[in-house]
Amino acid sequence: MAKGGLLMDIKLYLNPFVFLLIKDGEIVVWDYKNHNQYELEEEYVKRLIRISKGVTVKNVTKIDQDLINAELISTKPYILQKWEWDELSKIYHIGTQDIDGGVLLEDDKWVNWYLELCDEIKEEFNNKHIEYNGKEIKLPKPKFEILESRSMWDVEKSRMTTRSFNGLPITIEELSTILFSSFGLIHGDWKELTDMGFQQTGCRKSSPSGGALHPVEAYIFVMNVKGVSSGTYHYNIAKHCLTLINKQISYSDLKEMLCGQFFMEGCALGIFLVAHYDKVWKKYSHSRSYKDVYLDAGHLSQTCLLNATAYNFRTWISAWFNDTKVSHYLKISGIDVAPLFFIALGHGDKKIIPQKLENILKNKK
Repeated sequence: MAKGGLLMDIKLYLNPFVFLLIKDGEIVVWDYKNHNQYELEEEYVKRLIRISKGVTVKNVTKIDQDLINAELISTKPYILQKWEWDELSKIYHIGTQDIDGGVLLEDDKWVNWYLELCDEIKEEFNNKHIEYNGKEIKLPKPKFEILESRSMWDVEKSRMTTRSFNGLPITIEELSTILFSSFGLIHGDWKELTDMGFQQTGCRKSSPSGGALHPVEAYIFVMNVKGVSSGTYHYNIAKHCLTLINKQISYSDLKEMLCGQFFMEGCALGIFLVAHYDKVWKKYSHSRSYKDVYLDAGHLSQTCLLNATAYNFRTWISAWFNDTKVSHYLKISGIDVAPLFFIALGHGDKKIIPQKLENILKNKK
């Protein structure tokens, strides 16, 4: 670039939204903002590293121009937005934005496009209910009198997070109703779809789910339930029963899994909401759908909390836990099947600050 017959310095800026991936013997640069990926030769990698340290040139080389054309570098500074978490969270946050999941067509053409997409994946798509081999505990038929007797507004006003459980048991009948109303197949078969000739690949519950896939399952930690032995179970929605996974569980086990949090001590029941990602990625293949699974867990959690509140049970929730320890205890991989969220419920006091914490705080004064 010349001005008045003189060559002007050109400053090169590295795209701040890229990372390098080494895979199958290749170095790939991933521009996660613009959703582009390129295999790089060694000299291009070295040039990017050099530019990341700050480079001013008189002339743009062929390598520089190639990198400019690929939007991996620029002669203008990039505008950086506020972000106070780490790079990993920023990569996912930005990298899953502005994903066009469809095409802009007239309504009838869009429907045809979507039906063709469904037809392409139907051979590989499998959304069967999750079942485990093991001892099964048949749950009694749910009873809805208590849920039907309270207004939604009354329950919403009563719901609050508490940290004070007293160790008293709940009954197997109460457990049955809460599990069924929160996680069960309350609607039965989806006749609207089957009557129109569609294959039923999803199901309906009391909470919504992306594509009606419902990839989040309830794994139950029975601490003190009349009629059910202490242990860890999977709630089988197809049979409305519990399948035993692990015979032993204690509050100290839960405390260790929950990174030292002791607020669940005395709860009658703990529930880990666990994602089965393979139920999603055959239909929704882009990583943006990872967000949807967490939203599903949130919907299920809120429904469960409201149902428990209708019974005047106390509830506490947490997303802070040691993933590996929880996965080991539940006998899941922690990768394609992984814990997302924890719910504790039972009898207790309507207190945010439990007596144990209150005593600790008093001793610090």
